[in-house]
Amino acid sequence: MHHAYLYEGSMSQLHGLSESAKALFGFSGKTEAASPDIHIYAWEKLNIEEARELSSEASFKSVSGRALYVLGAGSISFDAQQALLKLFEEPKAGDVFVVLTPPGTLMQTLRSRFVEYPVRLEESEASHAAAKKFLTAPYKERSAQITALLKEEEGAKERVREFLNSLEKLLHGAHQKKPSPELREALGDIEMVRGYLSDRSASMKMLLEHLAATL
Repeated sequence: MHHAYLYEGSMSQLHGLSESAKALFGFSGKTEAASPDIHIYAWEKLNIEEARELSSEASFKSVSGRALYVLGAGSISFDAQQALLKLFEEPKAGDVFVVLTPPGTLMQTLRSRFVEYPVRLEESEASHAAAKKFLTAPYKERSAQITALLKEEEGAKERVREFLNSLEKLLHGAHQKKPSPELREALGDIEMVRGYLSDRSASMKMLLEHLAATL
């Protein structure tokens, strides 16, 4: 058993990933509230302060001698990634970390500490269909899709992240089949939008309208 696993996907999958990890690593039937050795965290953006707090918490001895950490982050700052290098390289014996991030979030030095999570969760068919429609629709229809996506304020940012992940997956698959500068540029645009999405003042409508005009 490895000590650190990476799952690249949407934050909407955190609950499913947590349940999967508990079953996979021998914590079945336990909840975070009932077990002090199960730790589940979600951050819109993981900064160095949160990284240091996580490292400090992980340094304490677990009650049972084993601990599971399932960590979801919409983005992770460069300083936070640097601070986490040692934690994911030399954790305490018995600790298992499962990290959920959007594709391409981790720098290579940190990513090298992980192995790919061995189970793939079911993806949202609705998000995949919406992304496919967006890529084939004219601008006016894309703009209408954006308005519908942002209609409900609650959970909007997470829906946008899931939508970006679906767009990225489709374009990445197309690029693998037939590489092109246009597809590389499109993937770079999605990554740029994902980065701006972490800013509190970011206008999700403006960011998505940018993709509607460029993809």
